[in-house]
Amino acid sequence: MDFKRVDSIPWVESLDEELLMNFFSSGVPIQEVTAIQWGVFLDGFLLFNWPKVLGFDPYEYLGCINLTGCIVPVDIGPIPRFKQRRIGAGPRYEEYVTETGALSRRFSKGTKVIWYSMPQFYDFPVKDRASWEQYKTRLNPEEPRRYPKDWEKDGYIQVFEEYQSGPTTLGITGFYGFGAELMGITKFVTCFYKDPELINDMASHWEQFTIQTLREAVETLRDRIDMVYWWEDMAERHGPNISPKLYREFLLPHYKTVTSFLNKNKIKRIMIDSDGNIQPILDLIIEAGINGTWPLEVNAGMDARTVRKLYGKKLFLGGNFDKKEIEKGGEAMRNEIDSKLPLMKETGGYLAGLDHDVPVTFTLERFREYADYLGKQLTM
Repeated sequence: MDFKRVDSIPWVESLDEELLMNFFSSGVPIQEVTAIQWGVFLDGFLLFNWPKVLGFDPYEYLGCINLTGCIVPVDIGPIPRFKQRRIGAGPRYEEYVTETGALSRRFSKGTKVIWYSMPQFYDFPVKDRASWEQYKTRLNPEEPRRYPKDWEKDGYIQVFEEYQSGPTTLGITGFYGFGAELMGITKFVTCFYKDPELINDMASHWEQFTIQTLREAVETLRDRIDMVYWWEDMAERHGPNISPKLYREFLLPHYKTVTSFLNKNKIKRIMIDSDGNIQPILDLIIEAGINGTWPLEVNAGMDARTVRKLYGKKLFLGGNFDKKEIEKGGEAMRNEIDSKLPLMKETGGYLAGLDHDVPVTFTLERFREYADYLGKQLTM
């Protein structure tokens, strides 16, 4: 990530739990798995209410690196949580209240894909200034439950100092992602025009909340944190969901405050995770103090070669192997890797991998074929 010479390009992936279930049925040792749990791991992100496989390291088994590695265990979600519960069910889907107060639909257990598909969120907890003021009480940075009960500085320093299975990572939710997840995309983006004062108040609160909540961890661990993983899904296939003008006016100053706080504590590698085509706002993202991006979705027109030629060493890059081509295997898979990896190896600052999570349709055989070929190409 620092554009220094390496002996091998790192290979990082993000493996979905339902994909692992499919792999287990194809020969991965399921007997090593101890449990799967729902809803108790936010991993530092606002609305990541997802299952986790425990007692088994699929990354070590499959030969790649977990993109987020060892995450700083600070909870920046709402406290107290909303009680997650099922409130309805039909033949195809079930309805839930999520821990963040949104209402969502998930496919029923009888359908083919349950976890991998994103829920359909259809109602949100923040609708106006009054509901925001009420929700804000759940975003108190002084809440003691934000840190683990076993938080002890020297112990965590040692853990982060010694971790070698991937990056040590601080997870942050971004200013667009925060508002869109609490209000829904349509309501949030129209508020930039209809109620800009509300947007300003939400962004200002999230800035101070983020810094104050993370301060002890950041000032304790400092550059033992290899990377900030800034979750900020703010684009669709055809471009960002917010114009450069609105980004600059409403969000950019808050990004700069947070990145300045991180930089002062010797944390220099800050990566944005945004799906979609973020090309039109990459200049602003760099100005905000962010110097890395993932996953570079091919279907949205993102291309690591183009980004590298435009921005050079201003951005380290991750992903961008077209998952659809890689999943085909054979010549299509090899051509996709061969078309991009040589330039990335030459210019550095690159983490090899797919342009998002490994699809749940990937077979273990196809993944192993991909792993075998890619592994031979990564050595410098």
